[in-house]
Amino acid sequence: MRAVSRDHFSQLLYGISLLGALLGLTASLYLLAGLRGHLGSLVLNGVAAVILLLAALFFLLVFFLSLPQKKWPGLLIWLFILGLLVAEVVLGLVPPTARDELTHHLALPRLYLHAGRIFEIPFDHPSYFPMLLDMLFTPWVKWRWDFVPKLIHGLFGFLTGFLLYAYLARRLNPSYGLLGCLCFVFTPIVLRLGNLAYVDLGLTFYSTASLLCLLRWIEEKKALRWLILSGLSAGFALATKPNGLLVLLLLFFLMAFALGREKGNGLWPKALWLTLFLLLALAPFSPWAVKNLIWTGNPFFPLFTAHFGGGGGEVGGGPSLGILDRRRLFYGESWWQIAALPLRIFFSGADDRAQHFDGVLNPMLILFLPWAFKGKWVEEKRLLFAFALFYFLYALSLTELRIRYILPMVPPLVILLVYGIHNVYLRIARPSYLFAAVALLLTLNGIYLWNYFHAVSPLDYLKGRESREAYLSRMLPDYPAFRYINQQLPPAAKVYLIFMGRRVYYCERDYFYDASDNPWVLLRMIQGSKNGDEVKPKLGQRGITHLLVREELLKRFLDNNLTSQQKRIWDSFAARHLKGLFRERGYSLYQIHG
Repeated sequence: MRAVSRDHFSQLLYGISLLGALLGLTASLYLLAGLRGHLGSLVLNGVAAVILLLAALFFLLVFFLSLPQKKWPGLLIWLFILGLLVAEVVLGLVPPTARDELTHHLALPRLYLHAGRIFEIPFDHPSYFPMLLDMLFTPWVKWRWDFVPKLIHGLFGFLTGFLLYAYLARRLNPSYGLLGCLCFVFTPIVLRLGNLAYVDLGLTFYSTASLLCLLRWIEEKKALRWLILSGLSAGFALATKPNGLLVLLLLFFLMAFALGREKGNGLWPKALWLTLFLLLALAPFSPWAVKNLIWTGNPFFPLFTAHFGGGGGEVGGGPSLGILDRRRLFYGESWWQIAALPLRIFFSGADDRAQHFDGVLNPMLILFLPWAFKGKWVEEKRLLFAFALFYFLYALSLTELRIRYILPMVPPLVILLVYGIHNVYLRIARPSYLFAAVALLLTLNGIYLWNYFHAVSPLDYLKGRESREAYLSRMLPDYPAFRYINQQLPPAAKVYLIFMGRRVYYCERDYFYDASDNPWVLLRMIQGSKNGDEVKPKLGQRGITHLLVREELLKRFLDNNLTSQQKRIWDSFAARHLKGLFRERGYSLYQIHG
């Protein structure tokens, strides 16, 4: 019975990983069709939607089949996960309001759909990044069901939880598997991302699938299917987000380390396994690399421009600071605060606060680590820990440390957490103390969910007491300005968005913005003009007819970057050629005339 049970959970791990590969293949084919101008095809969008619906049904089937029949701890955990699933769906049904939804993950599909094809956007550097999950979002944006991409992203989060369930149920038992699933999906950052149309949970799913399949292949070398799925999943991680490159490199080195420790077999067989893994991983990424190579000459653009070049983007601002310099200069942090970052990310995270990593984890992810490495499977546990550790160390090289950027390290930590709880349970004299400690730590997540639910406040909208327009006006200070643009400006208008944070999803007119956060294009126009009248034709060369600006930030930027003579040029242009049309909540719309 035990052997059958272990095989069942092994098949479940394989099935979920295979489902992820199918979704990745669907998105890749959608990209190729979009590049050929078939985004308006009912067949293309219909097939993608049907495959997504089947994937959701598969997850629900797996979830309800995991319902424990006898053991009450497992049943209690299962019911808790069901409650989280319902909460995430409710939170995901409101209109999109998160920053990256409005700047990228929904905004770019909307642009592509308007043109009927996927095309190059030189002024938007993120548009060159791989966008695997965004391809799955596109049909729903076309049909104006823009809440569905949120549910798709949440689906990847719950599928990741059930990867952990399958792995831990095979190693320990189903109750521990459900505990691992709960600890992941109940982590605050996962709760938040599970109802946003982002891609971080997709990256985490593919990185986890690749890691766990690789561990299965190391354990069972004859089963080539595990290596194939591991390689493909690593490739889909790379095709989801640039951080996937780190996933691929870490897994490659872990695989090389594991093979190097094995006795027997020559160097060439091991090199062939590593080469096969890399080729499998590069296959899902190749369409994105070829696209960028054709557009810019650099398959990784806008990354690695010093090595591969690339001319597909507008010029941005100056060089960015590294994370250590940034934290010291921007936040005034001392050396010991910076040295404590590995602990602080688990204890002091906060949403929407860059200094506090723009996200929340839970200290329980590391509190049980000292007990995790006892008992069986020590080498496997060390590989899990190495993946998490080196992924975090990579994050320290970024310009900003955000929790969602390091999310792929959370599933390995959850596995080690469950191992630690299991080992403590085997050795503790009073298990009730352990249960109380775990319950207390999980309560912190419950408090987070309660506060977050009230911040999103979806119930009035879902009950029909609040319209979509009213909800968006309440949640987004710039939405009234975009509503005015959509209702009042002619279809041929083109708006230069200045200090709008590139939140363009709700703009239904053509637009332009700078490649960086600051309006360097406008600044250079002013600096290159002899008088105010020369600024207008320079804007006209780009087809710009209107300016939408955040007044306070624009004034501060121009005061800090213009000389007295250049300020007079700007004032002359504004007085002679700008006509105010709308002003509300600090946002102003101007028409260029004269």
